[in-house]
Amino acid sequence: MDSKSVKEFIRKEVPDWDYELIATARFKPFSGQKSDWEPKFQFWKNLIVKIARHFGVFIISPPQVKNEWFNRGGLTPLCIDHVLFIMYNEGEITRISDMVGPYSGRITQLFYKVKSLMNRSTMSPESILLEDCLILTTLLKEKADEVIKCLSESHWNSYCVVTRNKFESMCGGQKEGYAVLSYLSGCRKGRYLSTTKKELIEGIKVSLSSAVVSGVSSLDFDTFHLIWTQEKLQQQLDVIDRRWEMSRQSALALLKSGNKKLALRHAKEMKLGTENREKCNSLLNRVEEVLSVIANAESTKQISRKLADSE
Repeated sequence: MDSKSVKEFIRKEVPDWDYELIATARFKPFSGQKSDWEPKFQFWKNLIVKIARHFGVFIISPPQVKNEWFNRGGLTPLCIDHVLFIMYNEGEITRISDMVGPYSGRITQLFYKVKSLMNRSTMSPESILLEDCLILTTLLKEKADEVIKCLSESHWNSYCVVTRNKFESMCGGQKEGYAVLSYLSGCRKGRYLSTTKKELIEGIKVSLSSAVVSGVSSLDFDTFHLIWTQEKLQQQLDVIDRRWEMSRQSALALLKSGNKKLALRHAKEMKLGTENREKCNSLLNRVEEVLSVIANAESTKQISRKLADSE
């Protein structure tokens, strides 16, 4: 999201953006009673949310908002610090540091909550501009709903387990994944899990229904390990395919240049890659078969439970 694209969007949303008299009034700091500056506050607040939603982000950088998004020929709004500060006080934005650490235990989470409450009292319009990032809470909720909807489309059960890497990828990044999981944990719709199988494996259990997420069972851990293995095997297949294609292109280029000896070497690498791919694909198919059996068994169990409840 570059500043040029943002400015183009602003001009579409605010036709009088470049009108000098109107812009001068908008860029002035807040003064007088709340009724005097409330319309200006609503303008800036709504514009910030519109820009973030349009570009698909829910985490914003205060310095970027002031100095890049709303920069007009070197002039920046003198009221943005108060706009963000009021939004913060009204719960429309929050800091990463205010959120409960979703990867920690309950006692640590309580500590984070107390620490957050203490830190809120020290926030000021000046200090909020020094924050690295702020989270737009409305858009955070929208992103969490979007992630759950996406997971629901590929899972038949009332819950699912995914790897942390996949979850963060769906959220838009590591920082975004942290914020979404923190929100879901607070709503008791998401739960972090980890296990060690030669290396640390991290995942997320998410409720896909209106019910709170249940505790992590032994079946969840077994399923999670299979899902992690599935992703690892798929990554290996992708690497094998890329190397095979590189070897193919090199072999063709060397044949054209008349270097048959080196071309043959790349051809052998292609053959070895094909063999490795068959082995890897065979393992992947076996893992996917087991996952399919588990998913079908869980679906059958849920259907039977619903039929029993309806009687």
